[in-house]
Amino acid sequence: MKTSYPGPLRHEPLAVELHNTLYAVVREPFDGLATVDGMKAWLAGIRNRLPAAARDADPSRRAAFLDLRAAVRDALHAVVDGAPVPGDALEVLNAAAAAAPASVRAVGDKRGRPRAERDYHGAGTTEIALAALAADAIELITGPAAEQLRACEAPGCVLMFAKDHPRRTWCSAACGNRARQARHYEQSRQAR
Repeated sequence: MKTSYPGPLRHEPLAVELHNTLYAVVREPFDGLATVDGMKAWLAGIRNRLPAAARDADPSRRAAFLDLRAAVRDALHAVVDGAPVPGDALEVLNAAAAAAPASVRAVGDKRGRPRAERDYHGAGTTEIALAALAADAIELITGPAAEQLRACEAPGCVLMFAKDHPRRTWCSAACGNRARQARHYEQSRQAR
């Protein structure tokens, strides 16, 4: 039986997707990676966004993903808050990224045209997946996209997103609707 991931997957950067595996359901905290089945479903949900060599990552290595998620969350929240990224979070990110050394090589496609492909050296599929997530987080917090990282402003939402429109303040249309409804309710209540 194949299970789909019940939590949010919104085509955000991979590091944000990992952050967002801790989310709220009816304002109650929920961990999408709380079980091996949840881990398996999440990995399946992002499978096509991982390097080909990482697509069979082992969901039973959940503890390694949870450690990385904690570091990613600390790093992303620090960036959003304008605070220094904790040194221990940086150490975890750097160690995960270094666990799957890679080089770029040119390979020919079916027509003989060269294309770049990453070649991972001596790393297993899970290390490659962890390295891809860590590298995405490092690029996100150190590059120009860091300025676009936001926490959702909807009531009760704990998700983050990369702002892709100047007026975007919510992670999804559903959160936008919830925020507008809450604002309308508050205005109606004050008018009485």
